Amino acid sequence: MHPRAGSPRRDRFISEYGAARVQSRGELPIGVHITNWQEFRSRFGTPTSRRVWLSGRLEVVLELAARSGELRRVFVWGSFVTAKPAPKDLDILLIMDKNFEVERVAAPSRAVFDSVRAKLQFESDVFWARASIGEEALNLWLETYQTSRNFQKRGIVELELP
Repeated sequence: MHPRAGSPRRDRFISEYGAARVQSRGELPIGVHITNWQEFRSRFGTPTSRRVWLSGRLEVVLELAARSGELRRVFVWGSFVTAKPAPKDLDILLIMDKNFEVERVAAPSRAVFDSVRAKLQFESDVFWARASIGEEALNLWLETYQTSRNFQKRGIVELELP
């Protein structure tokens, strides 16, 4: 995919490496790295018990969000997409259909769209927006998520949806 002017760089994971190479700080190179669930889980969902557990939490979040039939895109960033053996939590952005309404979601899935409940149930900071925010606003969010707490630029991951 060719980025538009002003949009974050997007790269495919490099299959023969299993994932984009990590920088010396243990983080992905700057940009949005697109991958499927199998590659993602293989790279970030092992080898520590903490990573396995968080990977399971992410899978539940995605399953619950997908039950709406309106999940369009998924981004993950933060310590989980680094070489850190024991990431603190998950940082997730869900892009939902432009007509998505939380009130229409079945009760078990609503926790995903409530930031406090998502943090408690899934150890995840879940952010969501409707696709109607547009590419410009989405690109601003993605640029923000590529900046760490210590103001270092880093890569984030976009998960391909089946």
